[in-house]
Amino acid sequence: MSVASVGMGALRMAFQKLFDAVKSVQEETTVFEHLLGDIKSTLDSLQPLIKDIEKYNSKEGLEYIAIQMEEGANLVQKCSKVGVWRKYKYTNKLHQLDKSLRRVFDLLKVQSIMDARETLVSLRNIEMALSGIEENMVIKINHPEKVKCLSAVPEPPCITVGLDLPLKELKMKLLKDEKVSMLVLTAAGGCGKTILAKMFCQDQEVKDTFKNNIFFVNVSKNPNLDLIVHELYQRKGSELPAFQNEFMAVKWLQNFLKESRHNPLLFVLDDVWSGSESLLDRFDQFKFSNYKILVTSRFAFSRFGSPYHLALLNDEDAMTLFHHSASLEDKSSYTSEDLSRKIIKCCKGCPLAIALVGRSLRSQPIEIWQKRVLEWCKGSSILDSDKDLLACLQSSLDALDKEKTIIKECFLDLGSFPEDQRIAAAVLIDMWAELYGLDKEILTIANLHELTTRSLANLVVTRQEREADGYYTEHFVTQHDMLRELAIHQASQDPIDQRKRLVINICGDNLPKWLTEQKYQAFKARLLSISTGSINLY
Repeated sequence: MSVASVGMGALRMAFQKLFDAVKSVQEETTVFEHLLGDIKSTLDSLQPLIKDIEKYNSKEGLEYIAIQMEEGANLVQKCSKVGVWRKYKYTNKLHQLDKSLRRVFDLLKVQSIMDARETLVSLRNIEMALSGIEENMVIKINHPEKVKCLSAVPEPPCITVGLDLPLKELKMKLLKDEKVSMLVLTAAGGCGKTILAKMFCQDQEVKDTFKNNIFFVNVSKNPNLDLIVHELYQRKGSELPAFQNEFMAVKWLQNFLKESRHNPLLFVLDDVWSGSESLLDRFDQFKFSNYKILVTSRFAFSRFGSPYHLALLNDEDAMTLFHHSASLEDKSSYTSEDLSRKIIKCCKGCPLAIALVGRSLRSQPIEIWQKRVLEWCKGSSILDSDKDLLACLQSSLDALDKEKTIIKECFLDLGSFPEDQRIAAAVLIDMWAELYGLDKEILTIANLHELTTRSLANLVVTRQEREADGYYTEHFVTQHDMLRELAIHQASQDPIDQRKRLVINICGDNLPKWLTEQKYQAFKARLLSISTGSINLY
């Protein structure tokens, strides 16, 4: 049977063919009597569901079911000629057939429920339209009570800093531009993406637009569409049966979106990781007026449109956040302000770093503050003093699986370059050609694009046209200073003489102890970085 010819009549014919085959073979042989009895019982349960599917005239996904039934009928007919010596082979096949039919039963049961729900929705819409007509005719009617939608949108922190302008820009892009249905809010870990998304949901203009149709879904690294769909229906006060497979979850999600399209709808998909593009496709498959999706991610997902890049905090906002985190609102002294600026400088404008360091220094003596700055000056990493910050940033590197090993190596190499400076792509092209055999310039540029997409670097092109000589002389790379700190921290985990990258920070006249002792005779480092600078401690 060709797939194109399969319709409701063909499904009914395939079912009847299988049913008749089972009944006939049952009468002819006793070899598979028990198994055929189980299959017939399953078919008896299926029969009314097929009639229901016909009644609701739903044909989606039925082609495969009809083909399964035809193949099952052929299998059962062969069993009438099977002797005892071949019983084992066909026993397994009949077991699989019965198992497959039970899955079909579950699928059609869900399909019938969904079709019935769609019919009820249509009837409800007709009823609402008639009610409107009756109101215009001044006929008093009783309106059915509406189901309350439990959006469960989390609240942002009571104090937010530096996000007012990004919030305004998000509203302009997502609410005012009718061409934008999905917007990806992207930045490195710890930059405040989730907080900004919560602020967006709680903004009065947004709430006035979407009312109770705001859904905040935490996706994370391993998204489970089954759980997400169940949660969506639970928030609307509905319960669903357990899904047998992802296909059923997709069908229920489609039904949810179809039912919700009559009113403005906002989804916030928070903390989406690379590899979840198919999930975004599921939510973005329907395009209707006032249906908006805000995605927060460390990954740009450029194929879903131009992303919004959340910037780091400026010095003023960083100081405000640090004062709040360290509870300095009621304290003001030259010493604490001076130390605060030194600490903030080490936090590189990263909101998470500022908040965590501030809390760790709250109510601590001034000497503890001075000690912390002194340790950082001598080469200790801020990541060593806060494991939560390290874990947040480290997870971006952990996402680079074995197939992305070269990307991780390229990221770690960027930490060898000076802080707050642009790195010429031409330099990286030459360096990586030597280190990794990337003899084609486009391979290096492709890796830099990959790092940019993952918010691990930023590729800047000062002129869009490629140079006639084939060199990328107008391409430069910048890196978030906290990510550079992460790269240096990673490089320092191996023994000094075994490190691939050797980074030497010289503070004043103080050289690293291992360097002055001349303890090591040889090093395996392939990159050497020496930086000088000082942090004055008063």
